[in-house]
Amino acid sequence: MKKLLTVAMAGCFILTGCLALGGCGGSGDSDHTIVFYSSQGQDLASQTATAIQKFEAKYPGWKIDHRQPGGYDEVLGKVRTDFTGGLQPDLAYCYADHVAQYIETGKVVDLGQYLTSSESYTYTVDGESKTIERIGFTEAEVDQFIDGYLEEGYARNFTGYEAVGLKEDALLTLPFVKSTELLFYNPDALKELGYTEPPTTWDKLWEICAKARSTWSTCTPLGYDSEANWFITMSEQMGFGYTSADPDNHYLFNNAEAKAWLTEMREHYEDGYITTQQIYGSYTSSLFAKGPAQGGLVFCIGSSGGASNQAGTGFTTEVAPIPGVDAEHSQCISQGPSLVMLTGGNGATNPEEKQIMTFQFIKELLDVEFQAKFAKASGYNPMREDVYEVASYKTFLEGKDPETGDKLTGKQLVVSKAAQAATQLTDRFFTSPAFVGSFTARIQMGTVMQYVLLGQKNAERALSEAYKACGGK
Repeated sequence: MKKLLTVAMAGCFILTGCLALGGCGGSGDSDHTIVFYSSQGQDLASQTATAIQKFEAKYPGWKIDHRQPGGYDEVLGKVRTDFTGGLQPDLAYCYADHVAQYIETGKVVDLGQYLTSSESYTYTVDGESKTIERIGFTEAEVDQFIDGYLEEGYARNFTGYEAVGLKEDALLTLPFVKSTELLFYNPDALKELGYTEPPTTWDKLWEICAKARSTWSTCTPLGYDSEANWFITMSEQMGFGYTSADPDNHYLFNNAEAKAWLTEMREHYEDGYITTQQIYGSYTSSLFAKGPAQGGLVFCIGSSGGASNQAGTGFTTEVAPIPGVDAEHSQCISQGPSLVMLTGGNGATNPEEKQIMTFQFIKELLDVEFQAKFAKASGYNPMREDVYEVASYKTFLEGKDPETGDKLTGKQLVVSKAAQAATQLTDRFFTSPAFVGSFTARIQMGTVMQYVLLGQKNAERALSEAYKACGGK
């Protein structure tokens, strides 16, 4: 059950002073400009611009400075660099691994103090008082937040939070939108091979891969877009261990079961069944679109957030959950950006005020109508259940254009199918423990997969060296 954190505060928040940009004292814009880092490209940034416009219209005198340093890793690197100069943003895209590296600064804000706060907040703009009637969400709204997504943000899922005075129920992140990995497949190729349904187990997938190779000699049946995700997912499905929150035993992956699985994958690679993003040199969706007769794939396992890239050429892409070991062991990874609030950056003299106002911007990003709009445009899953009741999004999930009612085609149809498939998987999602070093472990697992598949190192050596690289002894 989710724990709804409320804030006990005496009276309402009251602030008097100048909120106009470039206002009081020498603080300039920094006191009233909320800096937001994301990895959004131009298309998604244009969607977010509508939430920014709504926020700025609702709260005159406040501005959002939306910056895109690059991908997720670039956001992480920029935030870490910014900390050294006290220039950290007020809000940032994050993965749990990132936040594990931010905690020790003491600048990560407990969002739980605002989550369901019913307190009002009064401030002054140009001599006129303005009141925010409610700082937080209603409990009814928070009940709509998907439990699995919300749960991953609590401090109890991280290490090191006690050292900076946080409690285990502190809420360090809020989910924005989420994705998972899905099996994109070519139904025409399956039919030609004698199958009417996609594989639900890995054993069945390898059986189909063998037939595909014998039918199309230049075909590589399976492309997997994230080597690290593959290892981490299989550690969960097979139970052979990846990482642990135990500070005395963080790294579990150097074990006999992991070595056996990696060795088996090496054999499948030698048989010509597998390629990956790093081995191929690009996302394998580009191979998938070609079709097996042209040297492409039958299956591609990639992010639901990248579904638009999985549209086939000459066939209609279908989408299914990734295979499992069996029905009881079919976990799939939960990804996609969460939001972390950081305090005290850019020389602001009003950190508490900025936190409250930054939370108001978060509320715009998590608004049900905006979530529906963003999810439809991006292919990511919304973070709240009631989005699925928004008429336009329901129409989209039915494979129809919300504006015209016409059947979707091409990339938009694949995005719709991926969103439908992902909605059925929330009970299968898992997340890994986050701690200083978990990001390194993830990178190492991707490297291990490459070494072993390519035959550059055997599984025992690759895992042993990765363990040492992570600081294991």
